[in-house]
Amino acid sequence: MFFFHQVSREYDPLSCWECDWIQTERFKERILEFKKKFTFISIEDARQKLRKDFFRFRRYAVLTADDGYQSVLNVLPWLEEQKIPVTLFINSKYLDRQSWSAINEEQARRVKKDVDMLKEVCPRLYLSRDELFSLTSPLISIGLHGHEHLDSAKMTLPEFCNNLNRNIVSLRLHPRYIGYFAYPWGHKSLATDQAVFNMGLVPVYTNGSANFHKGEAINRMYLMQDVKLLF
Repeated sequence: MFFFHQVSREYDPLSCWECDWIQTERFKERILEFKKKFTFISIEDARQKLRKDFFRFRRYAVLTADDGYQSVLNVLPWLEEQKIPVTLFINSKYLDRQSWSAINEEQARRVKKDVDMLKEVCPRLYLSRDELFSLTSPLISIGLHGHEHLDSAKMTLPEFCNNLNRNIVSLRLHPRYIGYFAYPWGHKSLATDQAVFNMGLVPVYTNGSANFHKGEAINRMYLMQDVKLLF
């Protein structure tokens, strides 16, 4: 399973970290490279195969995108043309276009110390709620990433549960909502995992590992990571 963050023709230092950015044509090249070796399926189909298939005669891949950045709109039509499913893991607080995460502000102020986040960054940073709820293609699914983009391992359990519950309330009415939670930065604990299970959700990790066997959680790796060992 692969994840990415932002995709655009040109890098915008005010709105993203360079390590989280992929140039649009490079993104497409990478996907087409994988398409020769894998069959792309949805995250829900992948979980069913992990739980039920004893033998597999194909290699499968799943594509996901984190945070709900507006730049995902640059590639969604192309992915649909390619018939590639994608799951968007959304931080719901930022859908109001008036909020942003601490990591966004840190990056923007590295570039421009006196930047006006509300006027200069927010309009081009995240999907709006209307934009998100207009994404109803059967190839798109909407998962959870926390109401705010916070480190789950550094929160108290009540704080973690509150952040996740607010995320669920905000997104559960989306017609493409699925009960999967991707940990920001992949940071977790046994207690947070248990809370996720208790809520009836599937935890999604960011640990650079592939998925070969049945498990209650799902592993992911960065789209641009060296994965030649999987081929």
